[in-house]
Parts: sequence; C-alpha cells; structure tokens
Amino acid sequence: MTRWGPALIICGGLVATAGAWYALDLVYACMAALGTLTYAAFSPPVIGSTAVPPGSTPDPAEVRRWRKQHPGSTVSEAIAAAAAH
Repeated sequence: MTRWGPALIICGGLVATAGAWYALDLVYACMAALGTLTYAAFSPPVIGSTAVPPGSTPDPAEVRRWRKQHPGSTVSEAIAAAAAH
C-alpha cells in the first residue's frame, strides 16, 4: 500500500457515509461512519510516516540553549538553527 493509501480509504469512507445518509438511512450512515472511524484509529499513520535519517535530528539541549539565547523565537526556528550547525 502506498503512503497515501490509508488517507484515500478514510476519505472514501467519509464519502460513503455521506452517500449512505443521503440515499439510504441514518442507520447505514452510522455503520459506515463506525467502520471509517475504526479503520482510521487502527490504520498506519499518514502524517509522520516519513523516515528520518540518523544524525539529522538536533540535540534537544542544543535547541533549548538556542531558544534561551534568542528569546521570542519559535521552536521550529530553533530546530532549524540547531540542525544547521
């Protein structure tokens, strides 16, 4: 299954839920929604499934030190600066 497979199945489940509610009855829509929610809860993750190469993650102490030296900076800026060094 591709990386986007679970996301497409979940979107299809949402469409099936709306279609069942429109064409059939609320009971069938609830069954489709329950199936979609169950799959979404136990499916492989879509976000965060990208592999991170070893050594590319900055040291948390370095990120903390950078934020102390640059007040008002965001965590994302600190991570980017710490990873660049």
